[in-house]
Amino acid sequence: MNRSTPNDPIVRFGPERQPHAPSSWTLSLGGPEGPRAISRQRVGGKAYGLWQLNSAGFSVPDAFCVTTEAFEAALLPLSLESPDLESLRQAILHAPLPRTLVEEIEARMASLGASRWAVRSSAAGEDSAQRSFAGQGLTLLNIQGTQGVLDALRQVWASVLRLERLVYEARDNIMLTLDPMAVVIQAMLEPDTAGVFFSLNPLSGDENEVVVSTTTGLGEAVVLGQDSETHYLDKHSGYVRRHVTARGTDASPDHKSLLSPEQLVELASAARGIEHAFGLPVDVEWAYAFTEDTPHHPRLFFVQARPITAAGASPTPPEEVWTNTNVGEALPGVATPMTWSILESFSRRGFQTAFATLGLTLPEDADLVRAFKGRIYLNLSQFMSIASGIPLLSPERLFEMAGGGGVELVRDIYQQRSKRDFFKRLPTTIPKILGAQISMPLVAPLWGRYFTARVEEFFDRDLSQLSTAELQKELDHVDALFDRTGLIMLSVSSNFLMSYALTGEALRLTHQHNPETPRTPRDFIAGLDVKSAEPGLALLDLGRIARRSLRLRNIISTHDPAQVHDALQAQAQHDDVAMFLVELDAFRRHYGHRAPREAELATPRWREDMRFLFEVLRSFIDAPHLPSPIEVMREQKRNRQRLNTERMPALAGKTLSAIVGLTRANARQREYMRDRVVDALDLYRRFFLECGRRLCDHHILSTPDEVFFLTYAELRDWLQAPHLASTYRLRVLTRQGLYDHFRHLPDPPDTFLLRGHEIIAEEPEPIPPGATGTREIRGLGGSPGRVTGIARVILDPADHDATIRPGEILVAPYTDVGWTPLFLTAAGVVMSLGGPLSHSCIVAREYGIPTVVNARQATERIQTGDRITVDGDQGLILIHLASDEP
Repeated sequence: MNRSTPNDPIVRFGPERQPHAPSSWTLSLGGPEGPRAISRQRVGGKAYGLWQLNSAGFSVPDAFCVTTEAFEAALLPLSLESPDLESLRQAILHAPLPRTLVEEIEARMASLGASRWAVRSSAAGEDSAQRSFAGQGLTLLNIQGTQGVLDALRQVWASVLRLERLVYEARDNIMLTLDPMAVVIQAMLEPDTAGVFFSLNPLSGDENEVVVSTTTGLGEAVVLGQDSETHYLDKHSGYVRRHVTARGTDASPDHKSLLSPEQLVELASAARGIEHAFGLPVDVEWAYAFTEDTPHHPRLFFVQARPITAAGASPTPPEEVWTNTNVGEALPGVATPMTWSILESFSRRGFQTAFATLGLTLPEDADLVRAFKGRIYLNLSQFMSIASGIPLLSPERLFEMAGGGGVELVRDIYQQRSKRDFFKRLPTTIPKILGAQISMPLVAPLWGRYFTARVEEFFDRDLSQLSTAELQKELDHVDALFDRTGLIMLSVSSNFLMSYALTGEALRLTHQHNPETPRTPRDFIAGLDVKSAEPGLALLDLGRIARRSLRLRNIISTHDPAQVHDALQAQAQHDDVAMFLVELDAFRRHYGHRAPREAELATPRWREDMRFLFEVLRSFIDAPHLPSPIEVMREQKRNRQRLNTERMPALAGKTLSAIVGLTRANARQREYMRDRVVDALDLYRRFFLECGRRLCDHHILSTPDEVFFLTYAELRDWLQAPHLASTYRLRVLTRQGLYDHFRHLPDPPDTFLLRGHEIIAEEPEPIPPGATGTREIRGLGGSPGRVTGIARVILDPADHDATIRPGEILVAPYTDVGWTPLFLTAAGVVMSLGGPLSHSCIVAREYGIPTVVNARQATERIQTGDRITVDGDQGLILIHLASDEP
């Protein structure tokens, strides 16, 4: 696609750069156009309301509308040339308008003959029964002349891109598609009095009471919530039930009202009539103005009408508890639209599969996953309601497995399912559960081998040489691999959940007879030799190689991590460097698909960005001692022997041993399949980046990675109909603006009660300034052991100097497998999120590092340099203040 000439308005808005131009970009709101021409999508909510008023015979000022098609025709070409939202806003304010549009506006203004104009926003989503956009639109009054109207038009268009409006329109959903903006250009009235009425009382919900707020002049004080007098009228008679003055006090009998009794009756009658015409309660802006036809008695005009979006009697939404203590570890922070779209499309099928494995059904209206400030949260109330039908899964048990936190919040507000239904379903449920337990250990490795072969084939294929049709087939292939892999992973995870709960119940019964028996099965999920631990151990091998060479130590330690690889290649003639590069390439082939925050598709993988790897290698070089492979293997063997020889004889024999063995096998399978899911996400990333490259070639995107601000469905549509891409640039710019906004907001609480739109969370007790002694943070034990050391708070492993020095304790908001190489030099780990069965906790137990998870607000309450003790057995962190000694 060729770029247009910047100063040529004909080329800039030519047909090759816009949707097909309509026969007219303006419409009269009182003219001959019929309902087919006047649709809400073309003229927006405000203009559509005026047309409805006019059609029903109510007086409205002369007006016409610049349609949403004109908005798109103007903005889409400008968006292709704008690097960000602010640049686009400036372009809208200063770029020449299409000549045809200017000529139409001039003709409409001349035919109406007004000397002053009101220019008002009228977006497609405004003034609907669901949302009013009150205060979000822009209205400019007393505009004179054609140039003034054109400038006002630009300002209204540009106001669509204000961040405040985007945040309001998005409602926490980063996948926002901007509503196109129509603009009402309305002859300006000179009101004697003006105001707003509601055809029912919006606070009490009284359908027989009209609420009228009034002020002199234009009525802006009413709209802005400033001084105005209010009448409460009987809807059928106009009788004044109550009159409140501008000071907020009840009017005395001799108080002179701004409105006559006749006008009040007329407004009550209008409220009945407009409500009947719209078919629902309405919020109407009105004005009494003198005209040439009525020079002595002001005439009633209506300048805006919209449905009332909230009446007092609306049902109260149920209280719900939302949490990200577990899901937030898998996908922390703000997710890009592409990642969200993949997540949303898979989550419902995934939950259905996981619950079905446990003999449960997912209600049709279940809302389990939602975004808050762009972050992923799980509806704990609904999750608990569904899972409560399983006898072994008490709230405490589920919270222990999921990451704790919030059990008191959710205890009384979830719907308890009858466990009798579970027992009734046992004849069909038991075969499902047993079938999954028997089949998955066979299916998972077989599928894993097949999947790995398909991944290798995919990365050997040159996607840039594929036609569009071939690219579509390739996406079908990736979808099939991802769906099947994800569903197997969820089935394996359900198996693990069931066997873990069964192990816990068996331990509880055994503990009653033998108090020395462990209470929790968590300690048995160690020494598994899982794939999740392999990247860190392989990187540790690279660290040993680097430590043996003075040249490698100097290169890695003295160069910026972003420059280390180039520096190594520059000295590849040396044998030690050449050998290291060979090993590094092998590491990238095996583990290059990993990365911190790897569930986010926009995150560069280790094969693309090695800065994190070289930061970790630098810490290995600086460490006074690195464990040898023999020491690591010995520690893992010691963990396994302790489980088998110290714990099991004290238990109840072969049955319990078999249950524990099944749980460990399921945990190992879960880690194995989770690794395959990361591989599948890597397939998507490579595919989407190829799409991004092609969109860059057509000047839709500036860089390939902007493709992650589109959604999966949009890319599918583009592959089938390439011309649709002309609208995508505007979507990318608005979503990038939202993404940056959400990213800089504080995280919502880890677990909170949602009451309507109000977030309610417990606040931890603050540490007073200058306090001495010890403060504690309670969490959950993730990996056993106790250690004291200096805290190193790292919020993002991509940050500069995100390095753990030997003996320090890593304090992080979350960790996933991509973080775990940092564990190898850490003395301990503390996480604000996560559960003891998370993937990073399993790796921590493999490495033998004391870990506490679900330590609420640990990253806020602990500072780098604080001396802390981590007790992974009790789930306790002690912050030693001042000169306190542990």
